[in-house]
Amino acid sequence: MRSPFLLVYLACCLLSLPRSTGQLFRPQARFSDNAAGVTVMARHPEGKMVINGDRDGNLYFRDASTGQVFRKIKAHQSPVNTLSFNSNGQLLISSTFDGEIRIYDFQKDNFVQSIYSPDYAGIRFVLFSIADGFIYFNSNSRLYKTRSDLTQKVDLIRQEDDTLYDAVIAADRSAVIYSKGHSLHVLNTRSDLLRQEFSPGPFPIRYMNFLNDTTLVTWSDDGTLAFWSFRMGQLALNPTSWMKAGLPCRMAFSSDGKFMATGMVGNWARVWSPQERAIFQELFGHQQTVTATCFGKNDHILFTGSNDRSVRVWSREENKTSPPDTNPIPPPLVVDTTPLTVKPPEVDTVHVAQHEQAKAVEVAENNIPKSLGGRQVISAGSIEVNSPTLTISVYDNSFIDGDTLSLYFNGKCILDHYGVVKQKRIIHLQLEPDINNYLILFAENLGLRPPNTAAILVNDGKTDRFFRLSSDMKVCSSLNFTYNKK
Repeated sequence: MRSPFLLVYLACCLLSLPRSTGQLFRPQARFSDNAAGVTVMARHPEGKMVINGDRDGNLYFRDASTGQVFRKIKAHQSPVNTLSFNSNGQLLISSTFDGEIRIYDFQKDNFVQSIYSPDYAGIRFVLFSIADGFIYFNSNSRLYKTRSDLTQKVDLIRQEDDTLYDAVIAADRSAVIYSKGHSLHVLNTRSDLLRQEFSPGPFPIRYMNFLNDTTLVTWSDDGTLAFWSFRMGQLALNPTSWMKAGLPCRMAFSSDGKFMATGMVGNWARVWSPQERAIFQELFGHQQTVTATCFGKNDHILFTGSNDRSVRVWSREENKTSPPDTNPIPPPLVVDTTPLTVKPPEVDTVHVAQHEQAKAVEVAENNIPKSLGGRQVISAGSIEVNSPTLTISVYDNSFIDGDTLSLYFNGKCILDHYGVVKQKRIIHLQLEPDINNYLILFAENLGLRPPNTAAILVNDGKTDRFFRLSSDMKVCSSLNFTYNKK
């Protein structure tokens, strides 16, 4: 099972993160009315309501403007894994990872059909197809199709050789696009034959969604967020643009495509500007990991859900002077659009990537860094070791306040825009002999409690050494390592 903390960043391509001049999202309401952690959210096609599921299998029907719950239903015995609507919003499908699918009819105000089988375990998506007459769903590497009323037999359409991670359906419902491992597939829903199949890279594509009718967005394990043109039932073979965006997770887009909301970086959510390939705002307030996001009645209302059992509602208004932002956004950074050449990830560790340097490092004699990206570098300690390999653990041993950092080892980015959490992130360093090897903490923001701080545990195979590095927008902390080859 993939751990969300073991994502490998083998290429360093930093985002441009300008401070937004537009109106920001502000807290509107907070509801602690979920029986368990929030797992998924979806907006009704007509914007009538927002529905969220929790880990206890409950569904919560909320007012799309206020967030107030007007109905709660016990739908499953396991965590709700997916939610989707048919084209007119009359039917809602919910599913669980262990193989249960249920259909709720809003006109009848009740569940009308359900299926369950252990053979269907591993469900990651359920979609309505042509004229809402059929649904597609997966079970790990298998793709199934059945009548949407669940009264007919379930047909196995595709048996693939890798996991099916996510899928979306075209606006006209004539094609299903799904990811199989690291490849993309386009399936004709009329014939159930593949129109297209190609692999854009070596990393699994975990999530996808449509930005608009003709633009597909995919998010892969190396942190690459790619934008693909989709026209006449065909995907372009190369993305129109891409950026490094960190840990992949579900994406929620505003109807006008100006905003993308995501979670899974910590106890805060991110609002992106896809057109600018930049973070628009970071939203703090939850006590645990933000697991779901969804826009509300309109694009000025945003819902976020968390493992802390709460749902928060945020709102923004146009054409008003915005008060100073209390959630700092990092200064602009250069976007590197160099094509990626990467290797498959290894389990449980992050290894140093060999790629182009993204920020200018000024070094003095003996390879001691003086500045990184225009910020002064100050050493927090020097270590002499007899081993060419070090294992470092990066974590927060105090208050989780939303710090996001990047780590540079000998001028190369080895951890990109990482949200520091309690669980340790393990990284292996390969030292060069007889010179100074340096590790720099570069602050991408300041969190709720400046400066940006992380605990660093260094192990040379025999001894653990503990350091606490702190950086801000002017100064970077560093550690220096010397390997004495004998």
